[in-house]
Amino acid sequence: METVVEQYLHHLRLKTEPPTINYLQRLIQHHLSIVPYETFSKFYYYTHGSEFVPSLPLFVKNLTEKGWGGTCFTLNINFSRLLAELGFHCSLVRVNPSHLAIMVKIAGKRLYVDVGYGSPIMKPIELEAKHRHILHGFGEEIIFTKAGSDKYEIDRRSNGKSFIKKQIDWEPLSEEEITADIDESYDDRDENITMRRITAVRFNGHQCFFLRNDTMKVMTLRNISEIRLHNPDRWMNLIQEVYQIDKHSTAYALAFLEKRGINIF
Repeated sequence: METVVEQYLHHLRLKTEPPTINYLQRLIQHHLSIVPYETFSKFYYYTHGSEFVPSLPLFVKNLTEKGWGGTCFTLNINFSRLLAELGFHCSLVRVNPSHLAIMVKIAGKRLYVDVGYGSPIMKPIELEAKHRHILHGFGEEIIFTKAGSDKYEIDRRSNGKSFIKKQIDWEPLSEEEITADIDESYDDRDENITMRRITAVRFNGHQCFFLRNDTMKVMTLRNISEIRLHNPDRWMNLIQEVYQIDKHSTAYALAFLEKRGINIF
């Protein structure tokens, strides 16, 4: 019988290897292409979970059986747990506001890893190696800039315009030290927009599928197309096809939002 780590790796279509930077990069790439960033499971964990962030066994069970991924806390915390099981030395890092990433120490380097931002950060970033790092992918430019002692700005841009900026506090933290951050991210109020809309992102080869409520953008390296989904059945079918998320989860998310006065169709 497969262990939880073996099940996780099998889902990622990888096997156990020694903890190297090359292996870490492949783990990141496979994770971003197979495990979706999505809010369907966030609503379910909020109302049914004993803890907001599922344990590694529960995360893997829901990933393999229901197609769930999660938002930054669920994705990056459980990916860091996997990395630790594989022999990587990793900690969590706070990214303000309302985000979380991973610090991996390997070969004398401290690397920034993030599989929970819905962004094509397809490789580990050695922030301390230079003042600025620039990544490109699917019409997005991601710029990491040193902003002070143990501070880095992460600026996501589209068509040359910044659409979200956050600050990385480059200090290693344990899971226990980010409990308040997790609780805040699940705050069930209108001001917490993550709890008031449906979002899903998946990178599939040369395509990125970005869902926001009833609209799906399909981005390639060259262009962006948009699909408006006014029919709930078509919406559910496409989500199941693109993200492999079961229809019960999507129906639950719609009901969760409707109870809070939001109907996305």
